[in-house]
Amino acid sequence: MNWTLDQLLAFVTAAELGSFSAAARKLNKAQSRISSAIANLELDLGFELFDRRSKFPVLTPLGKEMLPEAQVILIQCLRLESRALTAAGQEPISLRIAIDEALPLETIHTIFPQFGDTFPNTHLVITSGSQDDIAIAISQRNADIGLMISNHALPAKLQLHPLGALKKVLIVGKAHPLAGKDTLSLAQLQQYRQFVLCNRSGENREQALSPDHWDIDSYYLICELVTQNQGWAIVPEHIASAHWFSEKIKMVTSNALPEHHMDVGIVTLIESPASKLTDWIIEQMRQLMSTPPQGKGM
Repeated sequence: MNWTLDQLLAFVTAAELGSFSAAARKLNKAQSRISSAIANLELDLGFELFDRRSKFPVLTPLGKEMLPEAQVILIQCLRLESRALTAAGQEPISLRIAIDEALPLETIHTIFPQFGDTFPNTHLVITSGSQDDIAIAISQRNADIGLMISNHALPAKLQLHPLGALKKVLIVGKAHPLAGKDTLSLAQLQQYRQFVLCNRSGENREQALSPDHWDIDSYYLICELVTQNQGWAIVPEHIASAHWFSEKIKMVTSNALPEHHMDVGIVTLIESPASKLTDWIIEQMRQLMSTPPQGKGM
C-alpha cells in the first residue's frame, strides 16, 4: 500500500468534522485536494470510506472501523514530530497562554514579571475563559498552552501536565436556612436549591446532588447567588474566600460528602515540542499551585 499521512489526515479530519469542506477549512486546503486525498486513499485500500450519496459524507461500516486505526497512526506521527522538533533545539519566539478564569489568578499572574525577565525576547499573549474555552483554544491551535481545572476527559489530541489540586468547599448564605448548622446531612441539602457549574452550552460539568438545581457557567456568579441566599454550592475555596463574598457566606461541612478537590494542570497538544519556555512555565506554575493564597480577592 502507498497511502500517505496527508491522506490519513484528510480522512480523519473529514470524519471528525462531518464534511469535506469543513476539513478543507481546518487544514487550510482546497476542498478538491481533500476529496482527491480521500479518493486516492480509498483506491489504495480497495474500499470506500465514505458514503457520498447524501448531502454530507457518511462513514461506511469499513470507514468506521478504519477511523480509530488512522487516528492512532496520526497521534504517533505527531509524537515523533514533537520529539524531532525538540531534538533540533527549536525554541518558540512567541507563546500564547490560555488561563481558566476559575483559578487563583492573583497567584498565577505573579509569574509573568519573572517570565519577562527570563525570556525578554519572547512575545507573550494571555487570554482567559472557562474550562471548555481553554481545551477548545488548544485543540484549535489558538493557544499554545492552557492552564485549567480538569474535571472531565480531555480530547485525545491533548495531554495534561498535572500541577496539583485546589480545595473546594460547601457554602451557603449567612441568612439561608442551612446556615444554622455547621454540619449538614445530604437530606438537608436536598431540600434546597443547588448551584452547579456547567459549560457555556449549558451542559453539566459537575454532578448535581439536589433535585432542585441551577446550572451556571461561572463560579463567581454562583457565589454571588449564594450571598443572596438563593441556594448552596460547592466551589473553589479561594473564590469563596474572596473579599466580594467572604463576609456574606458561610463555609459548612456535610457528613455525607467527601472532601472535594479539583485537579489543575497545564494542557498542550500532543505534538507540541518541549522547550525551555514550556518547561519553565510548568515548573513555575507547579510551585505556585502548591501554595495558593487563602482569604484574598482575585
